Amino acid sequence: RIVRCCVISEKDNIIHVSLRSSRLNPDRECKVKDAEIASIEDLKEGQLVRGYVTSVTDAGVFVSLSESVKGRVLYQHVTEYFVKDFDMLKKIIPVGKLVTAKVLRINRKQNKVRLSLLPGDTGKPDFLPSTTNLPLRHKVEIEEMEERLKEKAVRKRENSENEQEGTPKKKKKFRSLDEEDSGIDIYCREQENSEEKPKKSQVKKKKTEVPRLQVPCGFTWDVSLSTLGVTLQEQEKDSTSDSSDEEETKLKTTKKEKEAKKRQLEKELCKAETALMDPTRQPQTADDFDRLVLGSPNSSIIWLQYMAFHLHATEIEKARGVAERALKTISFREEQEKMNVWVALLNLENMYGTEETLTKVFERAVQYNDPLKVHQKLADIYTKCDKHKQADELYNTMLKRFRQSKDVWLGYATFLMKQGQAEATHRLLQRALKCLPDKEHVDTIVKFAQLEFRFGDSERAKSMFESTLDNYPKRTDLWSIYIDMVIKHGTQKEVRDIFERVIHLNLSPKRMKFFFKRYLDYEKQHGSKESIRVVKEKALEYVEGKCSLVES
Repeated sequence: RIVRCCVISEKDNIIHVSLRSSRLNPDRECKVKDAEIASIEDLKEGQLVRGYVTSVTDAGVFVSLSESVKGRVLYQHVTEYFVKDFDMLKKIIPVGKLVTAKVLRINRKQNKVRLSLLPGDTGKPDFLPSTTNLPLRHKVEIEEMEERLKEKAVRKRENSENEQEGTPKKKKKFRSLDEEDSGIDIYCREQENSEEKPKKSQVKKKKTEVPRLQVPCGFTWDVSLSTLGVTLQEQEKDSTSDSSDEEETKLKTTKKEKEAKKRQLEKELCKAETALMDPTRQPQTADDFDRLVLGSPNSSIIWLQYMAFHLHATEIEKARGVAERALKTISFREEQEKMNVWVALLNLENMYGTEETLTKVFERAVQYNDPLKVHQKLADIYTKCDKHKQADELYNTMLKRFRQSKDVWLGYATFLMKQGQAEATHRLLQRALKCLPDKEHVDTIVKFAQLEFRFGDSERAKSMFESTLDNYPKRTDLWSIYIDMVIKHGTQKEVRDIFERVIHLNLSPKRMKFFFKRYLDYEKQHGSKESIRVVKEKALEYVEGKCSLVES
């Protein structure tokens, strides 16, 4: 196929061209579906763009937005489902696939673009169908967060219990207080890991004598370190209880969030169910077609629509996969439904495949179906696609293999007449009369004459009809076909001459009534009142003549 394109750049003997109508016809105002992205400056955060997948690696999915700008999609922004095996995504998102993405972040210094393919960002369906039974990503994240919070709370409680049980015993020794001294001297020894490390804390005596502090409410100066230890333990218990309360409140908030998300999911499910219940709704995603196929597995129309859906998205392999699924799913009793799928697969390989793939599909179709029908369908495909050479070769093969079939000869004759090969059609008729049985000769000649009326010489067609009617004058079906063809391709005088010949034949009254009625209808449509009156008089004469014969 020859196309008109615009050269953008040339580097290292590589020419970059564009098929954009805005470049090919700059004077015309064309609707731009995808704005041209020359650099990263043309992008904005939140913008929807389209591009082609260049690679799928462990670092993510890389999408080419233009010749110089590429973006990366992290796996968490590819699908809503939690996927552990990234090889599944490599199969579903092949290299070269056209995708719609949303710009999340732009790093102009490092010339990096972060994209998202999530349905909530792009408005497009998810790449993974719901039939994969994979968990949703946000559910997995909520469960992991709850597990981490529980483990953290258990760890804190164990640490607090260990601290309470493992506090070392303290040995205290107090000095006697002088009566004149107003201060306190305390010596404390702590024993840790069976080793004594003395620590002394002294309160310096004040040079000046200060009277003892008088405190009401029964405050006593005689306080031991054991009581201080009890108060410290109580403070630790209070702190642990506060931390546990905070964790419980966090758990409660996460439960509330989880319930809110569940409610939102239920609302979305209700909306989806109401949409699915709508009988006028057309399938728009692969999941919709999967549901339709499950409901009507033997319907070839649904399977063909499913194939067309993938072909519209230029997903040839997926369309082939759908056709193979259809051939395995449709019951063997539904021969016509299977044949429809085979014909669609032949069309697909003829349009998008190679000669080798088309030949393989054709050979398989011949094995599982009526070989004559499969040959005829492929010949029709070649004819519609203007592959005249392949069609001619296939018809010659069919004449050798199915020479006893009248339909093969008529199909080849139709092909030749449409190509304007009248002489080849005449020779083909002689070959057909030699190969076909005698009972098929009359019908074959009449069919060839009809082809002459439609695509060839009408005079030759009339001569073929006349010669046949001379040999079989009482074949009313031949007369009826002859009248129909002359009405379409002849003059009114020729039609009236044929009717006059027919009504004077020696036929049964029932057949004569049929032709008189047709003659009268023709005159009512194309004639005048006088011609109508003449036909009625002739019919009356015929009836009176028959009555006189009966009476005599």
